[in-house]
Amino acid sequence: MKEAKPVTNVVLKHKEKQTLEEFAVVLESIAKKLKEKGEFTFTQGGEAISIAPGRIIKAEYEYTTKGNKHSFEIEIDWYEGEEELKSMSIE
Repeated sequence: MKEAKPVTNVVLKHKEKQTLEEFAVVLESIAKKLKEKGEFTFTQGGEAISIAPGRIIKAEYEYTTKGNKHSFEIEIDWYEGEEELKSMSIE
């Protein structure tokens, strides 16, 4: 019997047009908070959503083009409780 897959829960989804400078400020703010506190908080509609990645993350960068549209995505994934890199050895 197959194990049921967990249901994806979209906690935050936000899109807005910004200038490149505004976007850079957001990235800098996220980076600063992650370095200092290990977490950052989005506030949307009066609701605060804290995002606290684990110490070990998987980072993914993707740049795509379709006609004259360009897209660059940064994604991080982590598992709760994963605090060290798992290494492989050959003996």
